[in-house]
Amino acid sequence: MSVEKQQREAHRWLRQARDDLEAARALEAVGKYAQAAFFAQQAGEKALKAVWLALDADPWGHSLGRLVREMPGDAKGAFAPLLDNALALDKLYIPTRYPDALAELTPAEAYTQAEARAALAQAEAILKAAEGWLEDAA
Repeated sequence: MSVEKQQREAHRWLRQARDDLEAARALEAVGKYAQAAFFAQQAGEKALKAVWLALDADPWGHSLGRLVREMPGDAKGAFAPLLDNALALDKLYIPTRYPDALAELTPAEAYTQAEARAALAQAEAILKAAEGWLEDAA
């Protein structure tokens, strides 16, 4: 893939990451904490995948922890400090959506505003790092 096409694709993923983070904020504001946490996870995942795509790498999977740990090239050092955020968001991928992922509770009953806000902050940190890295790489 050409460098121009890689950058274009990376920025498409970054735009969607921003939109997912905006959706997470809107959901948190109306008390949909499980859904807000899930969209925060999605924002972080797509932001990391944008960096992988800019590096012409294949960002397969949904684990943010893996995407950080296996980040290709020079970007690995830039994202290593975000591993704790990535791992925290990983824990939101399944149980925020499925009632059989939590004993006796639905996600709507289990997630709190504090958890949604923490997920928003974690995703925002990853998104800002991705935006900065892509800007510096351009």
